[in-house]
Amino acid sequence: MLALVSCSKVERNEKKYLEAMQSEDFEEANAALDEFTQWLMKDKATMSHDFGLMREKLGMKICTSADGRLRSYSWPTGNNTYANVLQWTVEDNFIGYSGPIDKLLAGRKADIKKSRTMAHSIDTIIDIQLNDKTIYLIAQSYIEESGMRRAYVSASTIMGKLVLLPFFFDGIEIAGNNAFHDQEGAPTPIGALFKWDKAAKTFSAYQTDSTDRIIPNQYTRYQLQGDQFKRVEPVVSQENN
Repeated sequence: MLALVSCSKVERNEKKYLEAMQSEDFEEANAALDEFTQWLMKDKATMSHDFGLMREKLGMKICTSADGRLRSYSWPTGNNTYANVLQWTVEDNFIGYSGPIDKLLAGRKADIKKSRTMAHSIDTIIDIQLNDKTIYLIAQSYIEESGMRRAYVSASTIMGKLVLLPFFFDGIEIAGNNAFHDQEGAPTPIGALFKWDKAAKTFSAYQTDSTDRIIPNQYTRYQLQGDQFKRVEPVVSQENN
């Protein structure tokens, strides 16, 4: 007797949109991308779906906060650009946003057509508990016209919407540049550049100013003091793991 395997609506939609987005017909693929992003912004069931096919076939990257309240999607759309979708929950309410995270945090509405040329890869989300609220450190990376890769962290929290916090001493950019290679020349995950030590309440950002695109054995450390991170001088050296 054959066992019948039923697919959920989310699984069926993933397969449908994946097939359409891979179409050689530009208009069909473009329309599927719009429909897919709209679906992600409206259907709460997507927030717990694995999207294994999308991750395998499209290179989709999914990051979810430890508390499960915030999730991001980014996938390449060509020429080092990405599409971005964010999802978060406020009590029983589900909210979605399509477009560059910087526009969201600045309180601006996204233009989906422009977002495909401006959005970055969202690489990791770090949860930090601060009194009665959770702070989310969201690491992004992008490639400049020169070909050099940069990464930075935005601090945010959920207050109905996802809002930017003036958490660092000078705003949001705290680490960059170059292609993020380790001493052996292997690509280094962007998420590995940022470390949160919960016990010590310190956040470390690796420095990558080497002209040969190799991460030197040093990082900048930030100490959580009250409701802000303060830079700790001097730059601390350590061996790469």
